[in-house]
Amino acid sequence: MRRSTVLRKYAATILLFVVIWALCLITVPEVPMDLPMTNLDKLVHALMFLAVSGVAFFDSTNHLKSRISMLRILWSALIYPLIFGGSIEIVQSFTASRTGDWMDFLFDGVGAFCGLLVCLIINKKMKNERKHQNL
Repeated sequence: MRRSTVLRKYAATILLFVVIWALCLITVPEVPMDLPMTNLDKLVHALMFLAVSGVAFFDSTNHLKSRISMLRILWSALIYPLIFGGSIEIVQSFTASRTGDWMDFLFDGVGAFCGLLVCLIINKKMKNERKHQNL
């Protein structure tokens, strides 16, 4: 696939990767908050990577126009997000203002896994819709 085709096909995924990369590497000012929930950043990591999985799947299916193989779903919705999350944590460990955290990576994986499950459900529904259209 040509580079311009890949950039066009995966534009939303690439944009989301860039936004998350920037958010994970900028210096965050300390803001005191009285929230009943601790470790709110873990929830944020899980939700970000659920979004990464979904957007990568959305782009892979050509905006939900075609069903894709199980292997492609695994790569787009789980493997690529895990590689991306791991690379962020490694790079953060080399910055002065951030630290790499393996618990963040674990929650990146939780989000990606949840995204994978959602993608599998959507892909199955797409298959069933096509089957009913062909009857």
